[in-house]
Amino acid sequence: MRSFEDWCNQKNSLPLETQKTINYLLQAADTPNCRSADTVLKQRTELLTSSPDPSDISDLRPFSSLTNLRKLSLFSHKITDLTPISNLQNLEALVIHSNTLTDLTPIASLNNLTDLGLIGRNFKDIRPLSNLPQLQKFTLWYSPIQNIEALQNLTQLTEVSFIKTEISDLSSLANLKNLAILEVNSSKVKNIQPLSGLSNLRRLELYNNQITNIKAIANLTNLKSLKLNRNQIWDIRSLSNLKKLTSISLSHNQIFDVTPLATLTNLETISLQNNRITSIQSLVSLTKLERLVVSQNPIQNRVCPVNPSSICSFEKSASDYLF
Repeated sequence: MRSFEDWCNQKNSLPLETQKTINYLLQAADTPNCRSADTVLKQRTELLTSSPDPSDISDLRPFSSLTNLRKLSLFSHKITDLTPISNLQNLEALVIHSNTLTDLTPIASLNNLTDLGLIGRNFKDIRPLSNLPQLQKFTLWYSPIQNIEALQNLTQLTEVSFIKTEISDLSSLANLKNLAILEVNSSKVKNIQPLSGLSNLRRLELYNNQITNIKAIANLTNLKSLKLNRNQIWDIRSLSNLKKLTSISLSHNQIFDVTPLATLTNLETISLQNNRITSIQSLVSLTKLERLVVSQNPIQNRVCPVNPSSICSFEKSASDYLF
């Protein structure tokens, strides 16, 4: 295997793309000296490629000798080949932000990887991830992906996050009993029944989907935070047993009866703006409330059911979007 010192010493005879990567790593090592940089980089366990600017990096081959790396982030829309990082067997956390990468096959050999984040428009095939049974945290944002079957046997997963995808079928998540945090936001989900057995969930986010029925959530009694805003939900009776909830967001739905929330006495924040609610007096029992947002509802009696009255927000404001 070529050392970084070797790459560096031959820099002037290498393609421009490779030179840019070498220059980036010299900056990361904070020295122009090839030997000194090699010594520094060999000892590094983390390399977060947001500083210095990594946007010109396309050739990852000079990274291949940095075998002590445990955490690596790659932010570049010019990378097309991940093969060089397949040699980084000590990697535990990897973040890739790229709109040019498509092939994730080299990741399949990273046997110590527990945390993987993918951000980009061309990550459509995640089948190589099925070879990472030790994965605990997985993030995939801004991808047109539809099929997530590769995750179905990754039972060590505790956190999964999908944002702005084409995912509609959640059945591949049904066996992930260790999940504590699940986000499937701004996607195409209608049926959430596959989530009904994920009893270890503490945080669940399913906002901006096409959900109408939330009965599957009824048994997720360890939930502390729930976001279901921007769906087509009208019946929330299934939430009445989720006694550990401290935060819930149900804005931009079709809810008219909030009585089922009255039993959730640990609630601290509730977001209900833009629904069909006419009364909130049933929430008088929620003495731990710190924030109740009910703007854009046809509420006739605008009296806050809890004290102080400043807890309630009846008028639309910019701060409503924080809840």
